[in-house]
Amino acid sequence: MSAQKQIRTMLTAEEYLGQERVAEFKSEYMNGDVTAMAGGSSNHDAICASLGEIIGSQLRGRPCRVFTSDFKVRIDKANGFRYPDVSGLCGPILYHDKTRDAYCNPAVIFEVLSPSTESFDRGEKFRLYRLLDSLFEYILVRQDRVEVEVWTRGADSVWTSVIYNEATDSIRLKTLDCSLTLGDIYEKVEFGVE
Repeated sequence: MSAQKQIRTMLTAEEYLGQERVAEFKSEYMNGDVTAMAGGSSNHDAICASLGEIIGSQLRGRPCRVFTSDFKVRIDKANGFRYPDVSGLCGPILYHDKTRDAYCNPAVIFEVLSPSTESFDRGEKFRLYRLLDSLFEYILVRQDRVEVEVWTRGADSVWTSVIYNEATDSIRLKTLDCSLTLGDIYEKVEFGVE
């Protein structure tokens, strides 16, 4: 039996959006390549829900928004679309197009790390997110232990990080003018449960 040659079709961003808007599952797009997204764990979901609730409650009555992983971020400089776990901004939203299911100007992005995505989230994904002129905070949240790493872009465009690992630690988000404690972020997380 002979092996069949597999033909790979590259999609334009518009073709991807057309497919994604009717798809039964989410996929990310990067310059022609489409990658299906895997589901998350209960800890991943608990952390994302906590982040959305904690931040959202502090943004009430202000011109700021927090978004969950159902809202895409457009990275124009890389011709890509990503679904951050949580993202947000204060001020006007720059939508990708009139459908308003993707935006181009997040100020803060959170990614919850898993063993299968950690190196990508720390490496290539962070490199791509840094192409967003609007992004000033990139936050990595571990789900296997209490640890949050906050990357901040300085006035000189140099990124620096601080790691927090105590439940009483408080993180101040300058971009959204709000605070989070690690105890609140990890309130419903069950460590050591598989």
